[in-house]
Amino acid sequence: MTVIKKTLEENYIFFLKELVRINKELENLPPGNVSLKKISEKTYYYHQWREGKNVKSIFLGTEPPVELLKKMERKKQLIEQRKEILENIKIINRTIDTQKVTVEEVIKLFSRSGIDFVLIGSYYMSFLKEEKGFALPTIRTQDVDFLIKIPYRGKGVDINSLLEPLGFSPGFNPDGSTYFTNGVFKIEFLVPEKGRGMERPIPIKPLGIRAIPLRFLNMLFDHFIEVKKEDYSFKIPSPYVFAFHKILISKKRKKDKAEKDILQAKAILREVFNSNEMTEEAKNYLKTLPSLWQKTIKEFLNKHFPQVKT
Repeated sequence: MTVIKKTLEENYIFFLKELVRINKELENLPPGNVSLKKISEKTYYYHQWREGKNVKSIFLGTEPPVELLKKMERKKQLIEQRKEILENIKIINRTIDTQKVTVEEVIKLFSRSGIDFVLIGSYYMSFLKEEKGFALPTIRTQDVDFLIKIPYRGKGVDINSLLEPLGFSPGFNPDGSTYFTNGVFKIEFLVPEKGRGMERPIPIKPLGIRAIPLRFLNMLFDHFIEVKKEDYSFKIPSPYVFAFHKILISKKRKKDKAEKDILQAKAILREVFNSNEMTEEAKNYLKTLPSLWQKTIKEFLNKHFPQVKT
């Protein structure tokens, strides 16, 4: 079953890339079709296409437009191929978690390209479940967040070129920070805020992006787990570090996001405190944090985990 699942995942990525390639080629082909009219003994050729509610038409003459007809035939072939690919993707979509496969493919691309990052955000929970066997709620959004350390020490890579084959295109948030989207996912890059009130995005020139600075992110570099796959690896924060981070940022967020932060922190810490070893690690790490941070976290622990003496 594992072999079948892996084959389906590989086929999904192949079909996804083929779909992007076909759509890109179709964009460069002429719209509409070639029509002809016979009047008496003569045949008249027209290039016709629709723009909104209007039909546009250009007279091409009485000789067959060979090159244009070739392009129209190519377009017809591509549309048929696209139809088959979409049907295949639809079938695969019923069998595997294509969202997770897409995210894993992005992570794989980043890792193999030498980009130095830590995976955070909602997809962190899925990989933590796999690595630690934690019983955690699967909370996923369309946002995929990558934490970048500054100054950046990883390999310089054109992220736009890297993501383009998966159908991602770049965009800019209102603050000027960079994101990439394929219509389903939104990939963003975060960096630790240096000092309070930093609002401008931070340029990371080796990657060609501008990252979002946020508070408390620096702690996520303190302890991490290396997730090892067959031919690539990447880092995620240690569970107690991530949970403490969620507790701290929940105080600064709007109600709906704060509730999600608290839910994640409670779920992770419930699993952490089931292990004596991790409980001690969490307590020792807590002692290294600034006093005000410790106070906020201890208040949370006293309320939700009174059995844990801090």
